[in-house]
Amino acid sequence: MRIAVNGLAITRDMTGIGRTTLNALRAMLRAAPSDEFLLYLPSDAPEDVGLSAPNLRLVPTDVSLSQPIKSTLFGEFQLPLRLREERIDLYYAPSFLLPAFAGAAAEVICIHDLAWRILPRSKSFRFRAYMNSRLPSALKRAGRVVCVSNATKRDLLAHYGNRITDDRIRVIPNGVDLSVFRPDPSERPDETPYLAVVGNQDPRKNIGTLLEAFPIFRARLRAFRLVMVGPGAPAAPKSAAVDVLGYLDERALASVYRKAVMVVQPSLYEGFGLPVLEAMACGTPVACADIDVFREVAGDCARYFDPRASSSIAATMEEVARDEDLRATMCAKGLERARRFSWDETARQLLAAFKEAVS
Repeated sequence: MRIAVNGLAITRDMTGIGRTTLNALRAMLRAAPSDEFLLYLPSDAPEDVGLSAPNLRLVPTDVSLSQPIKSTLFGEFQLPLRLREERIDLYYAPSFLLPAFAGAAAEVICIHDLAWRILPRSKSFRFRAYMNSRLPSALKRAGRVVCVSNATKRDLLAHYGNRITDDRIRVIPNGVDLSVFRPDPSERPDETPYLAVVGNQDPRKNIGTLLEAFPIFRARLRAFRLVMVGPGAPAAPKSAAVDVLGYLDERALASVYRKAVMVVQPSLYEGFGLPVLEAMACGTPVACADIDVFREVAGDCARYFDPRASSSIAATMEEVARDEDLRATMCAKGLERARRFSWDETARQLLAAFKEAVS
């Protein structure tokens, strides 16, 4: 089978979709050596994407997601023509949408979340209008629709149940690279203890409420700092106790997780929760918002708070920070749970969905 993968999210500073696309493809290349994969890359892709296999061909393009009009025109019209020229059996779109017309014999899309429907204020009007106009046709046409969590599947059926039936949906969770996100005894916690939060400045990440909660927490535990990882700077006054590190690659991110006393994720809405999983894999306790998908990923390994109440966030952080025995229990349980989320298993299920789509 000839499989084409849209890799336009694989950029030098890639976050969620780019990272999951890369890791899933790496595992699929190992799992399906007899299949041929073509990966379409953006103009701002890393010089070395970390993929090398005899059954992989990297296809550079001259478009980037930083050029929305140009990349949209490419994805809608130029890409399907290229797929036809290559006689592609299966086209995989890891980021929601399909081209304006089919270029491959079969198509599969991945739905990561429905933020523009669940929390419309977190997205621009233009983005909401585009997704609302283009996703229904993609759902109707795709041979299989992958959801990264059961929570996302429920949202999809609730908002687009007239376009997609349960039998074409496959829930395939993301994985975690345990060779990167793992405990490392040689990395000791910093002398100044800190809490870490990972995410961009999208309103649904709820960083503002965390910044309101942190001074409440710090009034009781003065030694702590807050380390923020992710693109963009918080729209709040800077504090001497808050370090903004910006974007980090996976290995640097893993080091931040390992050295933290805990990782705090206050999101109002997510489709999966990769930082929660990665932190657990590093042996770090997690305090997170009490939302369905975080409970789906972390189970009873995390401590949960009301993400809309700064007092609840502060109290939960304090509970974890003060109780060393609790943190040890959370670390052990989190490590065990993280082992359930394997990129090899993600790849196996994706390849099964691909075969169903072409049959």
